[in-house]
Amino acid sequence: MSTQRKISCMFRTVVMAFALAPAMHLAMAAAAPDMLKEAPAKGVLRVGEVVYVDDGSCPPGEVKKITGGNQKAGVARQVHCVKRPEGR
Repeated sequence: MSTQRKISCMFRTVVMAFALAPAMHLAMAAAAPDMLKEAPAKGVLRVGEVVYVDDGSCPPGEVKKITGGNQKAGVARQVHCVKRPEGR
């Protein structure tokens, strides 16, 4: 492969990386879990929906993980202290 062709290939790779960077950032931000300051009211979360609450009620380095339930369907809301999720 000629030097010019190698440079052209490297240039395309760099351009693609910069073009995809904003989309990757948005995807990572969307994947990051919600972190709230207070627990949502009962009935607000959908069944299985997970939020993290940093209200100071858990030991240092941990936050409250709340998984939505549905009283009518007999699915209880779950609340546990867990290690702070990555990126939060």
